[in-house]
Amino acid sequence: MAHSHDHNHVSGKKLFWTIIFNLIITIAEFIGGILSGYLALIADAVHNLSDVAALILAWLGAKGSELPATKKSTYGFLRIEVMTAFISAVSLVVISIFIMSEAYDRFFNPQELKYPIMFISVSVIGLIGNIVSILLLLSEKGKSLNMKTAFLHMTYDALSSVAVIIGGIVIIMTDIYIIDVFLSFVIALMILWSSYSVLKEAVLIFLEAVPPEIDFDKVHNEMMSIEKIKDVHDLHIWSLSSKEIALSCHICVDDSDLSDGPTLTRKINSMLKEKFKIGHGTIQVETHECDNSELLCNHTHNGKHHSH
Repeated sequence: MAHSHDHNHVSGKKLFWTIIFNLIITIAEFIGGILSGYLALIADAVHNLSDVAALILAWLGAKGSELPATKKSTYGFLRIEVMTAFISAVSLVVISIFIMSEAYDRFFNPQELKYPIMFISVSVIGLIGNIVSILLLLSEKGKSLNMKTAFLHMTYDALSSVAVIIGGIVIIMTDIYIIDVFLSFVIALMILWSSYSVLKEAVLIFLEAVPPEIDFDKVHNEMMSIEKIKDVHDLHIWSLSSKEIALSCHICVDDSDLSDGPTLTRKINSMLKEKFKIGHGTIQVETHECDNSELLCNHTHNGKHHSH
């Protein structure tokens, strides 16, 4: 786990500097948006504010994932990063609804823009800050759901900054203020779209669903192809975090092969790690079918039999 902790330390440092950049951008955009009356710039500032909160949560998640396992939390605190990513994505949904509400009001009450040079300058500074943030997080985005969320925040914020700059220039040249409303709606929709994949992945992890990249039947077939294994049942595959996958199952062997149990479990775990990147395997060896010999586990509630 030392290698993973090194990754988290690097991610934590990059997140810290990204937070500082975006805090400065947020303050500048709020001031520029309020003084100029440019709703799209205020929307971008609100988006940036949610980014700062999301980045802080991501930083906390990276730090939390470094905590060691305990007797009460035997897998450690790997899901802290999933929890923080989920909270961040939900906050983005709320922010996008707020922006659309403000844009709706502005549609019926258009507002003239003031201080054009100032709000364009602030927007450009915001874009530069977003680009720096993207470059900081580029190498980290595939290492956890948290870092993926942070990178998505920065990418969509950079795109919205470009839209704000172009829209501001067009409004200055044409006095078509409805562009402000249109851009605000587009930014809000972009925020909603960026939240969807993160929410979906986080919910699947919380539900302990089979990870999307894992083919359940293929895992079962690969285990059955190992010599001396007669049956595999009560098979479970789930995610501990966005990068850690666990598996548990029962395998059946002939009575004469029971002594080969430790060797078989090593073979299975090696195969699981190599082919499916499943690093936490718990395998029970049996010499005959247990009470429940179905591939998928069944459980009983109030005397009634249910499958899951």
